[in-house]
Amino acid sequence: MSKLHRRELIAGMAALAGSPAIAGITPARRRADGLLAFPEDEQPLVDFRRFLPDPVILRSAEILVVDGKHQFVRAVADDGTDGVVKANSRMEEVTSLFHMLAKPAFVGKDVRDLQSHLATLYRREYKFAGLAFWTAVGHLELAIWDLLGKRAKRRCVDFMGPVIRDRIPIYVSSLDRNTSPEQEVDNLQAAMARTGARAVKLKVGGRMSRNQDAAPGRSEAVVALARKRLGDEVTIYADANGSYDAPRGIEVARMLEAHGVAGFEEPCPHEDPEMQKQVADRVRIPILGGEQDGRMEQWRWYIENRGLDVLQPDFMYNGGMLRTLAVQRMASAANVGIAPHYPRNGAETVELIHFAAQASNLWGYQEYRAKPRVLDFAHDPVIDPVDGELHLPPGCGFGIRYDPDLWLRARRL
Repeated sequence: MSKLHRRELIAGMAALAGSPAIAGITPARRRADGLLAFPEDEQPLVDFRRFLPDPVILRSAEILVVDGKHQFVRAVADDGTDGVVKANSRMEEVTSLFHMLAKPAFVGKDVRDLQSHLATLYRREYKFAGLAFWTAVGHLELAIWDLLGKRAKRRCVDFMGPVIRDRIPIYVSSLDRNTSPEQEVDNLQAAMARTGARAVKLKVGGRMSRNQDAAPGRSEAVVALARKRLGDEVTIYADANGSYDAPRGIEVARMLEAHGVAGFEEPCPHEDPEMQKQVADRVRIPILGGEQDGRMEQWRWYIENRGLDVLQPDFMYNGGMLRTLAVQRMASAANVGIAPHYPRNGAETVELIHFAAQASNLWGYQEYRAKPRVLDFAHDPVIDPVDGELHLPPGCGFGIRYDPDLWLRARRL
């Protein structure tokens, strides 16, 4: 199969059903200076004022730790409406950025103008821009989305566009390299039995390891064993976390092709997009990546140069839902697929569910952490896969209701 044919095939898997302008969402545009059009003086990607005619002033924002282990970001409006997002494990490490940079950009302001505040924040604090900065901003931005949905009595997906799908097929994602091939396949089979998933993701390489395996020969052994034990009907993806240079990445990609693996994530270090492109240009297997990226011009480069076949922005690391929607719209216009990086399970997956429900260029199965769900705090509804699919919850905002007593007993960071 020629490279052009392969790229056309991959693009066809994620092609738009119609125009890239969807339900009040403006496609991301290029300004004359080549930067992504994301300032406050242009039409917003999402018109929150269409759903909320009255101002929504953010009164407070805080990081909460419940029972010493569960971190949340909670945003509260002037009328007491709150929005909540379950934080990832890195939130405690970026608290100073949250309190000193992210909060002042939104507290006391009308958060219907979310895009304007993001643009102003970036122009003011661009020297801090990077994964840590966008992680702090992204958590608060997502909590504000939940707040706005509750205030408008709308689901967050309704702000984004029409629902294309209300069930999201998942793959169970292993995060382990310290297992033997036999242990790893045992763990994945147990996760498939719990969730009904029909797809899995394996870790290969050694994680930014300069062509080394976590254990000698482990990568090919675990891939071969997974294919043998899971059978040809199960979709397998592989993730190298930047373990290889381009020549070795090409060799591993061809090994994966021989075992029928359907996608190869981050073969090369993310700091070197040209290296990722070298692999993508030489193999048939789709190359995925982008979880560490947060610069709009980097996303544009991947799209325009076909440096990746499928983009994987992380909602937190990329600065929230609006910036991820901007990436999706750019990708849609070029018939490039998107499959966000979001290794979570249970109620932590709701942001992914809402995004995936409307994304016309959604690619493949979506990520679900293989380890058993451990969210033991009071919330409703419980989000578990049914027959390998996550269902869009019906409630307002992101659809999760938390016991208010959680915030009374929480420790503030």
